[in-house]
Amino acid sequence: MSKTDDHRHISDIVALIQELTSRGFRSDSLGALFDHAFAAFSRCVEFDVGVAILIEQNLDLYISTRSESEALVTNDLVERIRKTLQTLIPVSFETTDVVVKSELHNLERREHPAPELKESIHTLVQVDNRVAGLLLVYRDAPAFEEQEQQLLTIFSSQLSLLIGNLSAREQIMGLAETDDLTGIWNRRYFRRQLPSEIERARVYNLPLSLLMFDVDDFKQINDGFGHVIGDVVLSELCGAVRETLRPPDFFARYGGDEFAIVLPHTDLIGACAVADRILAKVNSLTIPTDEEGAIRCSISIGVADFDATSNGATMTDLIRRADERLYSAKRNGKNRYVSE
Repeated sequence: MSKTDDHRHISDIVALIQELTSRGFRSDSLGALFDHAFAAFSRCVEFDVGVAILIEQNLDLYISTRSESEALVTNDLVERIRKTLQTLIPVSFETTDVVVKSELHNLERREHPAPELKESIHTLVQVDNRVAGLLLVYRDAPAFEEQEQQLLTIFSSQLSLLIGNLSAREQIMGLAETDDLTGIWNRRYFRRQLPSEIERARVYNLPLSLLMFDVDDFKQINDGFGHVIGDVVLSELCGAVRETLRPPDFFARYGGDEFAIVLPHTDLIGACAVADRILAKVNSLTIPTDEEGAIRCSISIGVADFDATSNGATMTDLIRRADERLYSAKRNGKNRYVSE
């Protein structure tokens, strides 16, 4: 490496760290962080597709491509990513679901779009001394050089710090968005998160459903057994309901004894199947009382799906329809769901 090349390499490193630090600390989500990060890295290393894969309950993918390279993100590419991960971490990911958390076509357009992705480099991401995921960048040609691999390693180290910082902030924010009694999300989180799920459903034309439910005759439980037992009922019931849900679903206390469940990638038929599962789980629940007795409770559920093709569909409309169907279930005898 000549002195000129060496100086340029050092300049690239300094510029990359400065940009990541200044913009990364302002990111309020992992999607925004990787958006800024891959854009910064593309100014140091030329590539067509950048991928971050984080190992959570699923394999969470964050993808950035050149504006004309979105067609290169295929199922075959996802399988290549899975195999690369498998070679580096001695754990089977064959049956682990891959969930695309963010796919942005935000990198600078090139004059001649890449026909395929032949070349790649990768490096592990470590957060708090554990392997948290993998970074990969792809291009058609030429082959990546050692300097570019070094830059990716430095890029990964800086991202690890930013991910750790973001996780700490999210934990602090989570304290304000978690219901103290049940441990699930509260109404504040629900009102903040549902618009994001709706926008994702609209942009990618994905199904999305909402369940709203409350406890049948909960006032009688409170009046007959006291509020302490009433709180136990809500806590035990929420624990049972959570066991029926998938990792992508989110479950929130909407207020009092009313709850909401958002089901991404789920149409109305699928949402009704979830409602059936929840009803069966709740009906099998027995909650002991102080008098050596037990409470058996039931719930009523309203089910609504989001129409991604309708320009007039809104969060307010989705909540209203689910709530109306909840009260229809009450009028029709309770311990059931209504979906239309």
